[in-house]
Amino acid sequence: MTDSSYDFDRLPDRRDTGSIKWGRAADNQLAMGLADMDFAAAPPILEALQARVEHGVFGYTEPGPRFTSAIVNWVADRHKWVIESEWIMPAPGIMPSMAHLMRSTLDPGSGIIVQTPAFSPIPHVVEQNGFIVVENSLRLVDNRYEMDLGALEAAVARTDVHAMVLCSPHNPSGRVWSREELKAVAGLCEGHNVLVISDEIHGEVIYPGRDFTPYGMVAHPTARHATLFGPSKGFNLPGLRTAVTVIPDESLRSEFRQELTRVNEDFGINPMGALALEAAYTLGADWLDALTTYLVRNIDELTEGLAGTSVTVIPPDASFLVWLDCRALGLTDAELKHRFDQAGVLIEPGINFGPDGAGFVRINVGTSRARVLEAVERLSRYLAV
Repeated sequence: MTDSSYDFDRLPDRRDTGSIKWGRAADNQLAMGLADMDFAAAPPILEALQARVEHGVFGYTEPGPRFTSAIVNWVADRHKWVIESEWIMPAPGIMPSMAHLMRSTLDPGSGIIVQTPAFSPIPHVVEQNGFIVVENSLRLVDNRYEMDLGALEAAVARTDVHAMVLCSPHNPSGRVWSREELKAVAGLCEGHNVLVISDEIHGEVIYPGRDFTPYGMVAHPTARHATLFGPSKGFNLPGLRTAVTVIPDESLRSEFRQELTRVNEDFGINPMGALALEAAYTLGADWLDALTTYLVRNIDELTEGLAGTSVTVIPPDASFLVWLDCRALGLTDAELKHRFDQAGVLIEPGINFGPDGAGFVRINVGTSRARVLEAVERLSRYLAV
């Protein structure tokens, strides 16, 4: 048991449930790649879903006042961000919303800034929707990523650049951008009328000593920006496909709504996802706090366990994903993946996040401590130089 009333040490068996994460793992592998956790949902969420199952009807559903008030109150209480209910647009996920935002407001061929290393679906959605990725490499300084604001300024000043995807907290590094950094981004982008799409899906699990600031708190309300978030990562609900797009500017919101209408995505929402969101944001804070405490110890175990290898842990400010610097092993990316496969630990290769991820891997510690310790024991043997 943990030191809380929630038992994160006991995990449901996810094999043979259609799990993408565990379906990709061989029988002898620990699935620690894909970004969902192995924990059961918080009790208030399960209770809300069970009550709806007993009700027995799953018809077309629209977001009601409980849905929007849960979101408004959550971001106010958790992040001190005051939003209006009319700014809220429900969505089936972060990436669909990102695509709709790009398509609704940008001309084909527009340049979109992506900070690298980047969560691979971000450049993918840019390119697959007819836009151009403009890379802005982050800098790893003293084992911590920083923005290259000089290079970013040059990028936003390009006449072909009309948008930027901000990953905040950053995936894969887990970096929480400071208010000052976000203000700098806002100043640059607003000065050149560049749309900012802020992906904040990992903004629920924030570690002690780090302050997470939603981009909307530093941006001007009438500037072109949208904030994308939801309970899917922090509360482990990605399969319910329910997220939130917050757009303060009325004209941008209207363009976005028209795009949703074009693809018939404006008629109803997932009733189970909506209930889960309401329960998470209304009754789930204690569970999330206990989870965060548990994950801190998992990261500590990983860091201490790999201390005897040539792998360096990039300490995350947020999220259950940990970025490992394996470059000192002197392996190619293919060799590096093979080494982890030999250890029986399925991870996400860093090269999947672009050239800036070469020599790195991303590992998911959103699982039991026993599983983290087993992974550490395996890796300490196979990653020693």
